[in-house]
Amino acid sequence: MPHVDLDEIAGLALDLDDIDDAVRRHVESCADCSAVLASLTEARALAGEGPLVPPPDHVRDRVMAHVHRSDEDRQQGAVEGGVAQPIPLPVSGDARRPSRRRVPAWAAGLAAGVALVAGLGIGRLTVGDPERPEAIDPTPSATPSATVVAAAALTALDSDAPRGEASAVRSDDTVTLRVRASELGDEDGFHEVWLINVDGTRMVALGVLTPGDIGEFDVPQGVIDEGYRIVDISVEPDDGDPTHSGVSLARGELT
Repeated sequence: MPHVDLDEIAGLALDLDDIDDAVRRHVESCADCSAVLASLTEARALAGEGPLVPPPDHVRDRVMAHVHRSDEDRQQGAVEGGVAQPIPLPVSGDARRPSRRRVPAWAAGLAAGVALVAGLGIGRLTVGDPERPEAIDPTPSATPSATVVAAAALTALDSDAPRGEASAVRSDDTVTLRVRASELGDEDGFHEVWLINVDGTRMVALGVLTPGDIGEFDVPQGVIDEGYRIVDISVEPDDGDPTHSGVSLARGELT
């Protein structure tokens, strides 16, 4: 059988008892699906038992508007022979916010994906003492076998001004999202990276950018294949709320 859907693997990670036996057998015999299950199970343990809350409605609405407008541009581009560019979304709300909680680890961000694909909403992504973001090596790892499998031009949401770039790079069995942002402003807070599904209802927190707005985040290829292709950079306050602040500084879709 082909690889099973992420929501079915998520169901196994959540110990749901209505998962088909054929799915269980496939995951047990498939190295790729077993690896995804192991990551989701670990992420669930790291996320703890915090309450689950849905993504903010205004974030979902903006993403859906982005997707619809991008679809229209793709259709127009197909007629004209061009390639549609990512459409920025309008910025709303107060962008001047205080500093952010500690960086959620990738596994904790993936746990949010587990909850989301299972229809439970975004869970608490914070791990450990919420004081300072964890350091991320800003130097991209250079490997001869690295191949760029998708890329996104990041732009401001209130204009077409460039705000950097993101790329999904495959090296051996690992896919790394490399983000190099610029001109994000001097608002107080941490610049957090998210992957938003093109359906506008699900998102995964990856972590925060280092000083200089550079970061690398390991991402299972299946997550991108399931539609988590919109790279979003938000400014986040230290308010104890693990969900998206609703203030996005840059966005672009991996293609």
